Amino acid sequence: MAEQFELFATEKTGEAGQLVHQAPVSPSNPLEWQQFDHGWEEFGFLGLGSASGLLSSNATGLALAIQCADVKARDISKADMLLWRRQGRGWGMVEPGQHDFARLLATKPNDTSMTWSEFWRMVVLHLELAQNAYALKEISADGTVTGLIPLLPARCRMRITARGRIFYEIWAATEYERAVLGDTYLIVPEDRMIHWRGRLFDGVNGLSNLTLGNPIFELLSAIGEYQTKLFGNDGKQTLVFETKEGFPAGDAGEAAFNRLKRQITNRVRKASAYGDPILLEMGLSAKSIAFNAKDNSTAESFTQQVMRICGLMQTPPHKIFALEAVAYNNMSAMDRQYANDCLIPTARTIEAKLRNAVLPESEWFTYQPEFDRGALMAADPETLNKLLTTGMQSGALTFDEFRELMPFRLNPLKKGGDRRTVPVNMSLVDANGEVVQAGSGQNATQPGAGEGESPDNNAGKGLRLVADNP
Repeated sequence: MAEQFELFATEKTGEAGQLVHQAPVSPSNPLEWQQFDHGWEEFGFLGLGSASGLLSSNATGLALAIQCADVKARDISKADMLLWRRQGRGWGMVEPGQHDFARLLATKPNDTSMTWSEFWRMVVLHLELAQNAYALKEISADGTVTGLIPLLPARCRMRITARGRIFYEIWAATEYERAVLGDTYLIVPEDRMIHWRGRLFDGVNGLSNLTLGNPIFELLSAIGEYQTKLFGNDGKQTLVFETKEGFPAGDAGEAAFNRLKRQITNRVRKASAYGDPILLEMGLSAKSIAFNAKDNSTAESFTQQVMRICGLMQTPPHKIFALEAVAYNNMSAMDRQYANDCLIPTARTIEAKLRNAVLPESEWFTYQPEFDRGALMAADPETLNKLLTTGMQSGALTFDEFRELMPFRLNPLKKGGDRRTVPVNMSLVDANGEVVQAGSGQNATQPGAGEGESPDNNAGKGLRLVADNP
């Protein structure tokens, strides 16, 4: 650590995007950390910075964003991560006793009481909200990773030395963090930190969803403030009194007008406080000049902004029980898009970074950590059901494989679990085109022809399984 550190940050008062050198920040002064405008420091509960302004003005939008992020974090945390070994063109699962990383995945991520489900839910929640997630690697003397400690995004900052080496600066602000990390202030090399990036913007940090969603949050805040003021006044509207009869000119008319004004003001105040009726005279009539929430379409506007937040966080609206724009005919399509375009890409980002950070480069071509794809596809039950049904009907899956891939795992059958079903009207041939098993009603020597028939006079009546035979 003898090298001179320099911090790279964006100067807010200078030209946009201009990189400047600044002095190292002080671990005891949170205000100095707020110079890094990456969008996440506004999440006070995710790290440094004050969230009082954000929570008071954009509480509704922020709550919806957190709810959407937690849906994805919950769905990914339901899937177990397993270690796989490449075997030719296939893969085989690595048992816990066969590899240190497989053993770590089968136990717990660190020395605390945290489980892997809690670990992944915390990591994905950070990744979805701040588009940055961090975990500090605990290593043994021989370099083996023995544990992973998740860190709040705003507690970590990248630092670059004058020689271009990358380190991470960590500030532990709570008693729990100090107990886990063993110190209040740490500087660790790049190979000790796992930095997951989501929407990569500048090559270093992910672009926070709070920054992109700020206009939506502000509009939701405006709608909420309007409704708060409206219902805070018991839903009462401003009244205007008008009359077609004029007041006499001169002092007498002015006195009559002021007297009537005082009377109406008192009557309106009593009507608001006690419900007393307002009696009008001199041809006066009352009408409301303020629009109510329905006239201003605040409900429709609010619903549209909820949909926009769901789009920003890539979460189907019905996952957070926003059912206004959801019907049975589009729910399945949204589930399919959510599983294929949201859950699995996020899982692949985590898996690739974890492999590169935990396994030595010599094992990258042999081992691969992977979330259980069957558990991720459970978010799209219709597609999962079609895949399993097709696999059983076509003979691609055995009975035991089918039972293992079901969302609720079943034990292997005591007998016959290695068998599979195949269509009986097709013949089984080997790579040389030789018939191994003739289909029902098929000629054993000529697949596609019935008994006593040739393929020519049986054309179009049966299926023929063709194998590549160079």
